[in-house]
Amino acid sequence: MMWSIYPALVPKEGNVVKGKYWKCERIEDVGSLCNYETNAYRMEFCDIATEEGNVIKDGRIFVSTMDRSNLDEGSFDLEKFVRNRT
Repeated sequence: MMWSIYPALVPKEGNVVKGKYWKCERIEDVGSLCNYETNAYRMEFCDIATEEGNVIKDGRIFVSTMDRSNLDEGSFDLEKFVRNRT
């Protein structure tokens, strides 16, 4: 779903999200990321399937904490997002 121009992942059993993953090397970076995301998102566990076919167990993902009535149906478009920010 979308919150204005921002993606808002909504947890649902069996959902699949396509995107990029990042391996955190320093615990301080997790705190910085949580501060950046604010209380509009919370961190949850997930499995991450890589393009190579590997599965990373207990990965993390940020999901929306907002009431669904504040979200719109849709999907994130990185190119559109970048165009609208400039």
